[in-house]
Amino acid sequence: MIVGYARVSTAEQSLSRQQDELLAAGADRVFAETGSGKKGAVRPNWEECLRLLRSGDTLVVTELSRLGRSTGQLAQLADDLAERGVGLRILNLGLDTTTPAGKLVYSIVAAVAQMERDLLIERTTSGLAAARARGRKGGRRRSTTPAQVAKMQDLYDKRELTVSEIARVVGVSSSTVHRYIVSDSHRARSSI
Repeated sequence: MIVGYARVSTAEQSLSRQQDELLAAGADRVFAETGSGKKGAVRPNWEECLRLLRSGDTLVVTELSRLGRSTGQLAQLADDLAERGVGLRILNLGLDTTTPAGKLVYSIVAAVAQMERDLLIERTTSGLAAARARGRKGGRRRSTTPAQVAKMQDLYDKRELTVSEIARVVGVSSSTVHRYIVSDSHRARSSI
């Protein structure tokens, strides 16, 4: 039996392309799910897919990344499938682990995929450190302008409006007023 497995990481992504390719490759059954490929991620359809596979079956995926993210994880999967007599085909690589050349190429591709992921993490970490060194913080930029903060402070100091009314006048949420004004005023008073 040929068993296909399709996975996307987020609900915004579509499984349709992968499912179509797997069926075109002769899959008798396709397991599909949305979830991370990280080690330890909960993937019930993947677990069911692995339980179904028997000696002589072939597992088919469209891309190596559908199986996992680390060399160790991918090597362990290849060993497990080989012990059970299950072949593995990766469509976009034209790879078939039932051949000696396919096994070799799978090992090399898994190592390259791991290196690619490690380099991405390294570049991201390096970029964040460089930004911090220049005084930038990570995360989303605040959308509240200095003029809005000044207006909130002025209205708050007059003590004529509630926090909700100030938020409505300035065009921000009550939590924003609390974040910028009420909390700062409370901190200033408690430090006196």
